[in-house]
Amino acid sequence: MLCKVYCACCNGLEVTTITVEVSVTDGIQFFLVGLPDSAVKESQQRIESTFAVNGFRMPGKRITINLAPANIRKEGSAFDVTLAIGILCASGQLPESVAQTLNSFLILGELALDGTLREIPGALPIIIHAKEQGFKGCILPSSSAMEGAEIEGISVFAAETFRDVIRILLSPEESADKIVTAKSIEQYEDKGRNTAGQDEEVLNYDFALVKGQLQAKRGLEIAAAGGHNILLSGSPGSGKTFMAKCLRGILPPLSKEEAIQTSKIYSVAGLLASESGKENHRGGLLKCRPFRSPHHTITVPALVGGGNKGLPGEISLAHNGVLFLDEIAEMDRRSIEVLRQPLEDGIVQISRVRGKFFYPARFMLVAAMNPCPCGHLYDGKGLCNCSSTAIMRYRSKISGPVLDRMDIHLRIRAVKANELIFRQGVQEESSQTIACRVIAARDIQLKRYKENDESFFTNAAIPPSKIAKYCPLGKAEKIFMENVVSKAGLSARGYTRVLKIARTIADLQDRAEIDINHLAEAVNLRCPEKDEMP
Repeated sequence: MLCKVYCACCNGLEVTTITVEVSVTDGIQFFLVGLPDSAVKESQQRIESTFAVNGFRMPGKRITINLAPANIRKEGSAFDVTLAIGILCASGQLPESVAQTLNSFLILGELALDGTLREIPGALPIIIHAKEQGFKGCILPSSSAMEGAEIEGISVFAAETFRDVIRILLSPEESADKIVTAKSIEQYEDKGRNTAGQDEEVLNYDFALVKGQLQAKRGLEIAAAGGHNILLSGSPGSGKTFMAKCLRGILPPLSKEEAIQTSKIYSVAGLLASESGKENHRGGLLKCRPFRSPHHTITVPALVGGGNKGLPGEISLAHNGVLFLDEIAEMDRRSIEVLRQPLEDGIVQISRVRGKFFYPARFMLVAAMNPCPCGHLYDGKGLCNCSSTAIMRYRSKISGPVLDRMDIHLRIRAVKANELIFRQGVQEESSQTIACRVIAARDIQLKRYKENDESFFTNAAIPPSKIAKYCPLGKAEKIFMENVVSKAGLSARGYTRVLKIARTIADLQDRAEIDINHLAEAVNLRCPEKDEMP
C-alpha cells in the first residue's frame, strides 16, 4: 500500500514542502531514500521504540520511504513523526479516513523513545508556508506550535505525544482544544517556561539615571526615532555603554509585520523559544525589538552567519532592532568590514557548499569606542600617553566606508563633577518620556510610507531613489546644503544621510517640511570636529 504524508524543511528562510511517500510491500528490508542525512536515517530506531510503547508494530515487510523532491538534502530529526504516520497508514494500522485527512496537514516533530514530541527549529516559517500552500492545518510539538499562535488563516495543532498526533488525525474537529491561541501561550508559559524579565533589564538602563549628557541623549533619541546608525566616542566611564543600553527602553514595539519578519529568523536559528520570555512575547512572536550585543572578539561567521546549516548571525538576529558593538575599535578589522554591504542593502547572503542563504539584516548599528588606545585623549586631564602612530593605528581599524555609513557621530564628554554630585536630586527625563516622542515620530513615518505602499518603515531605510520625494528642500535649504557639502566635504552618501536625519528631526517636531534648523542640527550630528572623532 502506498501512502503520502506532507512535511517541510527550511533552507534559510526559504521553506520547501516535502512529500513523504511510504510503500509497504512483501519483503523484510527498510529503505529510506531522497538524500536523508544521518539524523533522518536514525529515525528508524526512534520510530520502532515509539511504536512499541504506544501499542503499534513496525511492519515485518519491505518498507520503502522516498522524501521528495529527492534532489534536496533532508537534515535533522523533524521528519520522525511524518515517517511514523506514513508507515502506520501504509501498513493499514490506521483507518482509511486518516489517509484521506493527511492531504490537509503538514506534520513535523522529533520523537523521543517513549513517543513524546520534542521541539523543532523553523516552525514559524513552516506554518506561514503551510498557510500559503493551502494546507488547512499543521501538527507540531507543543513548544514549536506556540510560534504560530498569531498566524491567522491556518489551524496549528499542538501535540505533546505521538498519541496526540493520531487523535488529531482521527478527528480534527473534536481536537479543537489542541489548536494554539494566545491563551494557549499563557497556559504553556505558566507551566514553568523561562520568562526572565525583559522589563527588569529595561529598568536597569533608564535615561533618568544618566546625569547631564543632554547632547548625547538628544542624538540617541533622534537615532531611535529614525532607525539611524550612531557612533559614540568618548573617554572610559563617560557613559557610552550605559546610554547605548538605555536605547532598548525608548524603542517602539514591533509592528505585527515586523514581529513576523524577526521571529522567523529566530525560529530558524532555534532561538525563538528562549528569546520569547513573557515580557518579550506576543503570542508566538517577539514583541520587543531585538538588542544584540556580541563581544568584541566575535568572529566573522558568528557575526554574519554560516556554519554547515547556514544559520543566521548576529546582524540578522538584530533585524528590525539594534546591533550594539561595544569597543568596536578592538574588533578584528575583517569583522567590521563585513558590515558594509548589510548596512547598505539590508540583506546578507551566505554562500556554502549546500547552497546560498539569504537573511534580512535591516538593523540599527550602535557602536562605541575610545578616542585612543588608553581612552584619555580628550578628557582634558593630560593622562594620555599614546603616540600619534598608535592613535592612527587604533582609529584605522574603522575604515572610511564604514564611518561613512554611520549616520550620527557623537562625542561623549565625561560628566563634570558638579553635574555628577549636585544633580543627584534632580529628576532627569526618563526613558518612558523619551519613548513617547520616539513612538510618535515612528508612527508618522509608518503612516507616511504605508500610504505610499513602500516596503520600508523608517527614515533611515529611505532608498536613494526616494530621497527627493520624502526629503524635499526649499530654495534656502538647498543653498544652505550647498555650502555645507562644499565646506565639510560630504560624500553623496553623507549628503543623503544628512537629509534623512533632518527628516527625522522634523518628524519629532511633527513638521511636514524640512527647514534650515533641522538641517543644521543634522549636520552637527553628522559632521563632528575632525580633531575629536576618528
